[in-house]
Amino acid sequence: MPLIISSVGKKSIFKKYGIVKGDRIISINNSLVYDFFGVMYEMEKDEMVFSVKNNIGALTEIKVRRKDYKDILCEFEDRKMQRCANKCIFCFIDQNPPALRKELYFKDDDYRESLTCGNFITLSNTGKELLQNIIEHKLSPLYVSIHSSEDKLRKKIFGRDNPIDKVQYLLDNNIKMHFQIVLMKGVNDCGHLIKTLNFAEKNKAVSVGIVPVGVTKFRKNLAVFKDIDKKYAMNLIDSVESWKKSNSFKRVYLADEFYLKAEMKVPSKGYYREYPQLENGIGMVRLFEEAVKAFRKRKLKKNFAIITGASFGEYLKKTKCFEGERIYPLENVFLGKKVTVTGLLFGRDILNGLEKVSESGIIVYKSIFNTDGVTLDNYSREDIERQSGKKINVINEFEEIQEYLV
Repeated sequence: MPLIISSVGKKSIFKKYGIVKGDRIISINNSLVYDFFGVMYEMEKDEMVFSVKNNIGALTEIKVRRKDYKDILCEFEDRKMQRCANKCIFCFIDQNPPALRKELYFKDDDYRESLTCGNFITLSNTGKELLQNIIEHKLSPLYVSIHSSEDKLRKKIFGRDNPIDKVQYLLDNNIKMHFQIVLMKGVNDCGHLIKTLNFAEKNKAVSVGIVPVGVTKFRKNLAVFKDIDKKYAMNLIDSVESWKKSNSFKRVYLADEFYLKAEMKVPSKGYYREYPQLENGIGMVRLFEEAVKAFRKRKLKKNFAIITGASFGEYLKKTKCFEGERIYPLENVFLGKKVTVTGLLFGRDILNGLEKVSESGIIVYKSIFNTDGVTLDNYSREDIERQSGKKINVINEFEEIQEYLV
């Protein structure tokens, strides 16, 4: 799809060529350009030759030299976000309850979001032209949900044909990738996991993150997954670490949940290097420990308490962080007790939990709220304060906790 011009500035160099809103940029420097990333790539060259087609099909060629780039003064329409075309057997969105915000039911699978936000994509809806666009404009690194390198198993997991060929094609053309593996016990683990790790090593992946499948109580008429218990988590950690010792590729990271489930210490800071899978929740516990190590033995100020997801809250209590006092791990009543991460707590879960908290000053981490400042069920901080009668203190960085310590 060509770039559609959404506006032309009054002093734009395009004005003298009669270019108007709605005209389409067919190519730049004879290269097809589908997005702003492509435009930025072409701007690195000494000149840009635009081929622009108007609404009646007439083609105009415009040559702009580097010194005049500032006078282009055009904006382009945003192409609609690409929807996911998969029917993944583990899809969390398929397990969402009804009556949530509309955007919580949208399945995105867009390479642009992968580039700008680190969203994991599958490439299943990326055709040949877009693949070529990614290669030609060096749109890298991408974050790719791979789950398995075996086509037969991939078809089962994705719910449709999704051969590894597209991933391989981009890798062969120097597109760097971070991989994600959503691990399902008895599905893509054990020997299948080793094959996927071998694929990652062979193709020089930037990193691999292994995370457990998420299951809510609203999972109806969908694939059933075996629970991950302490023994399984311990064996998984041992297996992955043994593989790493036998291979040159070390950038394989297991989700914090596996260590918490195994009741094992999370790895040291050096293990995570630059924390390449932090947005996947991998290394968050270690990041917290590093941030608070100078004051983790201090106590919370009088009348303050911490609320958090069940898994992290239990970890804080067990390790006696801040003396283990007034830390309240909240059960996710709304989605089900198998969902234990802080960022998936609903406003209703928080309000229910606060009924058992006597302290009036409540400390929460920012992940409870989205960028619009609301929980998954649309409760703002002010809503929770008004209904609970307590003061909600949101910390954006772990170091900020020391403000509430003595």
